Amino acid sequence: MLLTHLITASTPYGAMKSLVKHGGMPHAPISILNSLPVPCDEPPPKRRRVSTGLQRKRGVKECLLSQVTPLVERAVGHLSRDVYHVNALAIKTVTELSINKFFRRRWDETGGYLSQQDLDVLAIQAHDVVRGLAGGSEFRISPLSSETPEPQLLPPPRSTPKSQPQGQTAPTIVNTEATRKSEDRDSPIFYDALTSQPSHQPELPQNVERKPYKPRERREPKPSNRYYQISERPYLSAAHRKAIEEGTKKPVAVNNELITQPIVYHVDFSPEDIAEIIGQISQNENKHIPATRESMMEQIRLRNCPLIPIPGRTIRDMSAFASDLWAGKVAETPRVLSFTAEHVTEETKKQQGQMRRTSRLSSLLMAREMEGNQGFQRTREYLNFQAEFKRLCEDNLQVVAEFTNCAGDITTGAWVSRESFLCGTTTHSDTHNQQYNRPGNLLLCSTGKGTLRSFPDHRIPRPRVEKGGNSTEAMRQSQDPWLYSSVVSCDYSAEDDLAYTSSFDKTVKVWKVDPKGEHMEAIATWQHTGNVNFVAAAEDGSGRVATAADSPTDAVRIYTITKGNESNSTYQTFSCSRTDADGSEKWAYFPATMQWGRAKGCQHLLLVGYSPRSLTGDDLDIPEDKRSSGEIILWDAEQGVRIPVMTASTANVFEVAWHPTLPLFLVGVTPTGMNNVPRNVRTQVHVFHRDKDRLNGIGFCQHQALDCYASDINELTIVPNSPGHAYVTAACTDGKVYIWDTAQGDKPIHTLRHGKPIEEYYGDREKEDTGVKFTAWNTSLDRFYTGSSDGVVKVWNVRKLKNPFVRDILTAPGPIAWGGFSPDNSKLAIGDATGRCFILSTDERDIPESHMMTLPGTTRRRRRPIPLIPHPEPAPPTPARDDDEMLTDDELSDANIADYSRQTYLDSQCLKLTSNPVIGVVQGPRYQSTNLYRREAHYDEDPSAPLLAHFERRQKDSEAASLGRRRRSVRRLRTPSPPDERLQRIHAQNASKDLDVNHLEDSEVKELVKSATLLSIEEDWGFIYEETMSSDEDA
Repeated sequence: MLLTHLITASTPYGAMKSLVKHGGMPHAPISILNSLPVPCDEPPPKRRRVSTGLQRKRGVKECLLSQVTPLVERAVGHLSRDVYHVNALAIKTVTELSINKFFRRRWDETGGYLSQQDLDVLAIQAHDVVRGLAGGSEFRISPLSSETPEPQLLPPPRSTPKSQPQGQTAPTIVNTEATRKSEDRDSPIFYDALTSQPSHQPELPQNVERKPYKPRERREPKPSNRYYQISERPYLSAAHRKAIEEGTKKPVAVNNELITQPIVYHVDFSPEDIAEIIGQISQNENKHIPATRESMMEQIRLRNCPLIPIPGRTIRDMSAFASDLWAGKVAETPRVLSFTAEHVTEETKKQQGQMRRTSRLSSLLMAREMEGNQGFQRTREYLNFQAEFKRLCEDNLQVVAEFTNCAGDITTGAWVSRESFLCGTTTHSDTHNQQYNRPGNLLLCSTGKGTLRSFPDHRIPRPRVEKGGNSTEAMRQSQDPWLYSSVVSCDYSAEDDLAYTSSFDKTVKVWKVDPKGEHMEAIATWQHTGNVNFVAAAEDGSGRVATAADSPTDAVRIYTITKGNESNSTYQTFSCSRTDADGSEKWAYFPATMQWGRAKGCQHLLLVGYSPRSLTGDDLDIPEDKRSSGEIILWDAEQGVRIPVMTASTANVFEVAWHPTLPLFLVGVTPTGMNNVPRNVRTQVHVFHRDKDRLNGIGFCQHQALDCYASDINELTIVPNSPGHAYVTAACTDGKVYIWDTAQGDKPIHTLRHGKPIEEYYGDREKEDTGVKFTAWNTSLDRFYTGSSDGVVKVWNVRKLKNPFVRDILTAPGPIAWGGFSPDNSKLAIGDATGRCFILSTDERDIPESHMMTLPGTTRRRRRPIPLIPHPEPAPPTPARDDDEMLTDDELSDANIADYSRQTYLDSQCLKLTSNPVIGVVQGPRYQSTNLYRREAHYDEDPSAPLLAHFERRQKDSEAASLGRRRRSVRRLRTPSPPDERLQRIHAQNASKDLDVNHLEDSEVKELVKSATLLSIEEDWGFIYEETMSSDEDA
């Protein structure tokens, strides 16, 4: 009757209301489960599908009422109501059973219809729960005293409970699993509060007696994040944090014994804290407010009352946070700032950055797993997961290898594969510093093997120096007979699988390189008439390679690779069309930059920029009105014609760059007179695109001019940020990088500054310093890389309008001179001005094992720099003359030109010698491959057409035919016979009459020197030698 009354009770608020109003003791039977919500496992009757074949699943409440409640009623039936709160104890028992794992599992498996075996197990569990609750004082009416006997467990008889005897004097306590198994499952066990018990009770073994039930405490895992371990979370204003940061940069004497652990002095407000504050405001205002930082700022501006402190924060913290939020100085990413007495090393910073990136990666993976690619709900910000993962991957860039002992500044390089690249260095080759010339000017790196090998191919015989310290005999004997030339440009063609290098030895070499970077072989050499400054391979698969040399005419050549005969590949040439410097021996227009097109439909176009340059190295030789002049030439390599470039195409050109996907290119020039520019604008970046309305749609014209405040530009880059616009960067000699967004006008949106240069300079930095020499984008627009003369490679996020700086990834001992990413964008190679080459990778496992060393006496391993692998010593050059008659600089230049002419024209059969000494050299069988024709001399400017009459008349064959044949006698000199004894005696007498200063006395020599006597007559003093005497002398 008890539980029946409990089940059928209809108290609106259930048992909890009775317990609250009556001090925890119900005054009348109440319902056990009335406070639980009524389950609704089926749809409304109107849309319910009737199925008689399957049994309906019964809810938890129904199962408890029909099957579990009788078991609890029998378990509490023998408890005295004068001693226990039976109703409350029964409610607690049913609650414990309803959350039991066994019940929840069997209810789910049986659909709410428990079997008899399940009820037997639940009956035993109900008895255990009731006994545990009755043994405590929670449900007792009066405190437990020594005179009140403990309730004992009575063994039920084998018959039904109704035939159980009421007066039993020796109850048996059953509390072991073995005893439960031996009992009759159909007979439940009961508790009984006996009124009379004998004083002597049977003693049981210790291992048999059951201990009172005590629920196990739930232990929460200790959070690993330090933020959740902080009980007090102070907050300092942005001004105070800035002052503390500036103070840490100065040396301070700190007692390490006072600060044993980091002391937290600032904790930013997390999104959860902001949500809690917004919740308080919403409750006070009685309206819904979004839990965002923007809503928080709006509420602060509208409300005059201070914020209510949240747990862990004081009123002072809330005020400081409100002031920073008002001023817009709240950190975007929450941080925890702390003091520590230990010195923060680079290793510590590296570990902290790695931990932040790992935490960020885990958060992104969880957000994508839970919400998909939406990227807003759990992250509370709009995110592009692909871009975020790329950015996190790039942020793992770290130095994995370092090489030393290169010949000079590493100024050029090209990746051959994802595991190898080649690079070139400058060398000392002037007459006053040749003693510092050394090998190691051409290098091949294997990142997988961890090696850097040098190659000796770009070298020339060391010329004889006539003046200075290197002209002495001792210096000649001590120096290497070879002079290694500067390798200033290189490129790689993936379509042809060939690499190209250009050098100041006036050659371009073609290489076959091993993809793993273990070796390479030179398969061809192209001779030029001057130092070759640029070499670039086209990306259209045509096999075209462009070279640019220091030559006033035909400076640019475009070779077309001949497979199997690369040395005799044909080429076409073109020159600067300006004639301002014609006839001058002091200056001329030379190619200053050169690049092939990158976009589809533009890869056969070669863009060349010309600028004036002094032949002696002194810019004063250039006329002042010509120093800002130059020319832009756009050459169609397929048609062999020049494409017109309109507007500002005659200015001094610094650098050019092509758009990767559009027919558009950039040109860095000096401001022209056509543009009205402010005074502080010293250079401009002109944006040219194809003009479809004029020039038959093939020409290019300027449509935007970006203002730059530097006087010289080193590098230009362009990367699209939308279908029609792009980011444009200009690295300059003033140590700054200027960033433009073409959609935001002509002014820079950022000016990225590097520090002071490592090398000292005097005067104007822009003229003395190299400035920023490395700029590159990788896989994400959120990461832009720069390297300057301060020796630091910095990472920037140009999308952030305020504080775009991200971090420094490398600090080199010398100015940064070159850098480039691998084809898969996982590695970055950096070269500096001290001959060091650094390899950075996103994977720490790329550190070569050979670069690691174990510190003596410890197990700690450190990475160390590795010197390059030198090449074998080449054999000395075969001297053309005796050692005393070594070639001078001018003679060596003439000899190189003669060899070059013979190899290029005669050996290749482009020209041939005739038997007629008057005519000399004429066209050979392969002259057509040179493409050296005067088109204006042919009919319709077609080289295959006949010559025009005016030019045909001047041909040697035509002149000979008009004069007729005649025999021309040639005087031949007789070969002299060897001198006889008489001639030798006369020669000795003449030689004895010559003045020999070495045989004079010292006093005589001093007198002659004092009287300014010319002791050596070998100097010609600038007079011109004449074979015959002039008429004045004859007279």
